[in-house]
Amino acid sequence: MSKAPFDQTIGPWGVEIPFADLLGIRLVEATHERCIIAIDRRPELLNSWGSAHGGVIMTMLDLVMSIAVRAHYGVASGVATIDMSVGFLNPGTGNLTAEGRVLQGGQSTAFCEAEALDESGKILAKAIGTFKRLK
Repeated sequence: MSKAPFDQTIGPWGVEIPFADLLGIRLVEATHERCIIAIDRRPELLNSWGSAHGGVIMTMLDLVMSIAVRAHYGVASGVATIDMSVGFLNPGTGNLTAEGRVLQGGQSTAFCEAEALDESGKILAKAIGTFKRLK
């Protein structure tokens, strides 16, 4: 069961995000302070080395920060990624979670950070991003 300050009748993210649904990403928590999402390890999400594909991890980081923006402002409006930088630290070999938060929010722009973790809590990647709230 997720906690979210926005209306989830459209979907768990407050808006429709078909790609997140396709990947099987689940909302764990969305509050004013942070957002957490999760995904289960599946063969189709792995790279040739058997770890989570970098694109899956980047998608999770982008998504968790955009949901953090919606939750921070308590709205289900659109959010566009303006800029995102990701550093990969370790391979993802199990189920994954990502946690994101708004560091600074203005009238229309929010600065965020996020990290992706494996099920043991090891940090796989860190991201920072700038997001624009859409009307």
